[in-house]
Amino acid sequence: MDQIAVGFEKQVGNLVRTNSKVTAIRQDDKGVTVDYLDTKTNAKMTASADYCICTIPLSILSQIDIQVGDTLSSAIHAVPYLPGLKVGLEFKRRFWEQDEQIYGGITSTDLPIAQISYPSYRYGSQGPGVLLGAYANGAFAYEFTALPPEQRVQKALEWGSAIHPQYKSEFMNGIAVGWHRVPWTQGCFAIWTEESRATHYKNLCQLDGRIVLAGEHCSYIGGWQEGGITSALDAIGRLHQRVLAG
Repeated sequence: MDQIAVGFEKQVGNLVRTNSKVTAIRQDDKGVTVDYLDTKTNAKMTASADYCICTIPLSILSQIDIQVGDTLSSAIHAVPYLPGLKVGLEFKRRFWEQDEQIYGGITSTDLPIAQISYPSYRYGSQGPGVLLGAYANGAFAYEFTALPPEQRVQKALEWGSAIHPQYKSEFMNGIAVGWHRVPWTQGCFAIWTEESRATHYKNLCQLDGRIVLAGEHCSYIGGWQEGGITSALDAIGRLHQRVLAG
C-alpha cells in the first residue's frame, strides 16, 4: 500500500517536507499562505504558493483555521469520520496455507473482530507470516481501543482462535491500530449519506478562490486509495482549467 507514496518520493522527494503540522491556511487574490509547525524543532514556519491543493482529512481540516467561504466551510464541518481498527498478528508459520490451504482472501465472522484477511503474497513461503486478525468499525472500535495495547492483541487472539485453533500456539507478535486515535486522521474515512452528498458534496469539490480539496472524502469511492487518486486528478483538472481561463 505504501508504494504509491514511495513512488512519489522517488520522483519529487526534494519537494516533500515531513514532520509539518498545518495550523492555518490563508488566501487572498495573489496566493495562498500556509502556517505550519515543524514538529521536530517546534519552529513556526510558513509556505506560500499561487494555489493550494489541500488533502488534509476533513476530521483534521475542520479543526484548522482555513480561510474559505461559508459553503465550503459548512461542507468541511458536515462530514463525520468512521472509527476503525485493525490488528496485525505475526505467527511462526503460515498455518492457514500449510494446514488449511487458504491462500489469500477473507474470512468474514460474526465475532467482534469482524474479519480475518490473509496475505496475498509470498504463497508457500517458509518461516513467519502475518495476517490481519481484525478489521472492525463503529462503536466497537471505541470500546476495543479503550483497552491497553496488549489486551487488544490478546482479545484478537482469543476471538480468532474460534476460527483457527492454531492461533495461540503459533503466535509471535501483534499490533493494534485505531484510526480514530491517530492524531493526523482521527478516523478511518469520511461517512457520507445521500442527504449530506446532496447538500455538501458539490460545494466540497469546488475551487474556493485559490484553494481546492482532494482526497477520498472528495470522491464517490470512499475509504480507498482509488478514490483519493481520482479526486486528485479531478482537483488538478479543475485547477488547470481555472489557470488557463485566468
